[in-house]
Amino acid sequence: MNLGNLLVWSLQTCLVVATGAVIAKLLPPAPRLRLMHWQLLLAACLVLPLVQRWQPADISGSLVTVGSAVIVARPDGRSNWSIPWTSVLVAVLASGSALFLTRLGLGAIRIRLYRLRSSPLPLPGMEAEFRISAEVSGPVTFGWRKPVVLLPEYYLELPADLQHAIREHELTHVRRKDWLCAIGEEIVRAALWFHPAIWFVLSRIQLAREQVVDQEVVSSTGNRERYLEALLAIAGLKSRIDFVPAPLFLRKRHLSERVATILNEVTQMNQKRMLLSLALSSAAIAFTGAIAATVLPLRAAAQTTIANIQAQAKSGPRIVYQVAAQYPPDAKLRRIEGRVVVEVQVNTRGLVSDARVVSGPDELRRAALQAVLQWEFEADDRPARAEVELDFHLAGTGVAPEQERLGVLRRIEFLDVPNYLRARIVTRIPVKEGESLTEDAPQEIGRAIAEVDSRLRANFTADGVLQVSMAPLLIRVGGNAQAMKIVKKVPPLYPPLAKQARLQGTVRFMVEITKEGKVQNVVLVSGHPLLVPSSQEAIRQWEYTPTLLNGEPVAVVTQVDINFTLSE
Repeated sequence: MNLGNLLVWSLQTCLVVATGAVIAKLLPPAPRLRLMHWQLLLAACLVLPLVQRWQPADISGSLVTVGSAVIVARPDGRSNWSIPWTSVLVAVLASGSALFLTRLGLGAIRIRLYRLRSSPLPLPGMEAEFRISAEVSGPVTFGWRKPVVLLPEYYLELPADLQHAIREHELTHVRRKDWLCAIGEEIVRAALWFHPAIWFVLSRIQLAREQVVDQEVVSSTGNRERYLEALLAIAGLKSRIDFVPAPLFLRKRHLSERVATILNEVTQMNQKRMLLSLALSSAAIAFTGAIAATVLPLRAAAQTTIANIQAQAKSGPRIVYQVAAQYPPDAKLRRIEGRVVVEVQVNTRGLVSDARVVSGPDELRRAALQAVLQWEFEADDRPARAEVELDFHLAGTGVAPEQERLGVLRRIEFLDVPNYLRARIVTRIPVKEGESLTEDAPQEIGRAIAEVDSRLRANFTADGVLQVSMAPLLIRVGGNAQAMKIVKKVPPLYPPLAKQARLQGTVRFMVEITKEGKVQNVVLVSGHPLLVPSSQEAIRQWEYTPTLLNGEPVAVVTQVDINFTLSE
């Protein structure tokens, strides 16, 4: 989850917790019910990112067109140094979690040392080991399989009935395995230390747990007044701040609410009424979570399919040179995989003179055949026959980096394209309307359209519209040759965001130039999305000397590379 989604989830959680707090006010004053309610609310907050539908990323980019001079765009003379705020925030969040986990670990070590330096208190038949420690200011219970209860020295000075009430309180924690819950809650606090709503929920859970234990002890001892005396006696003692990962007998901030619950003599709820109340509160929390996820959706990263093609010779001469097969875009989209077997005729020079597909999926045969026809085999005195296999596999999906997403394909427009070609184009384009465009999508779409008709041209607008048009016959001119004819060159500006991110690289375009030397069309070939718009804007202002063919000016197409570099 990136920082943006973390912020959105934090807002979602605030809405869910606020709703849960209102519901808690309406619930019957039963400690066990309230404890389950707050625990359910915490669980809902933690699983909220897992149960909601993430919105596809919508990062509209400027996809453009193409040309061939090489220029260097450098920043101005001002300092390039800037604060990487994202890295700083990640470091702060990670450091905070590390500090809280360190605190938790040191607390665990501390209570173990307290135990080693304590003296045993003989109480036969107990479910836990009781010990007297001069280092604790109040009763502390910890451990799972072999629980230990540390009692302060003043415990021995209390009347027998108060000692019994304190022992029952700690033994109730032992029976309920509350130490494990306390450790889990501290881990959640360490991971989400920055979120006040999570702190609030954890505080309510701790209070409700102590209220449940209070109710059980009062019920088992039948002596409400003496238990209150024990609670108030410990509250009246001076305590020191000493974190230990264990349920504490008393947190003074909870004292008034615990006393009020004990004095109100809250009776146990029957199971049917408790389940009904929990069902209603769960429904309200789920409804609030659904509303929060709809109003403030998390955004999923665009996904890209990883294609893998392996080739080998089954029989015949050894392969000495291979041209990699290109996975057909439509086959990749439809997740068509399989093995293509090709029979090859090899001449005496080791070149492929003929080839035919023996078996394999129809959608993959052409790509395999085109690659194999360019292979070279070990030369021999006589022509040979070979059989080769090409395995086409899609390794799965992975999350593409944020900078590789170019937006969403909103719709397809046809400009002067015959109707009989339109249906074929739509079926072959690997990205459908409404789907995300990754960095390699323009190249895949271009190849798919070129397979339909080599004269077709694809162009993306800034708002995510794919325009398909029939290109005129153009003369291709080398980039270096055309660069010599530039009469007006506007250097691109270094995008501030790219400069701040220390982003460098080359943006490549194919540029169409009119008979008059004006730039008519700029088509993106490759390059980082942050560097594309400024490059495109600059190239559109360039002017060239007209190119002559037999004394007549002609339109040409050429390649232009824009290099963005930052000085050290």
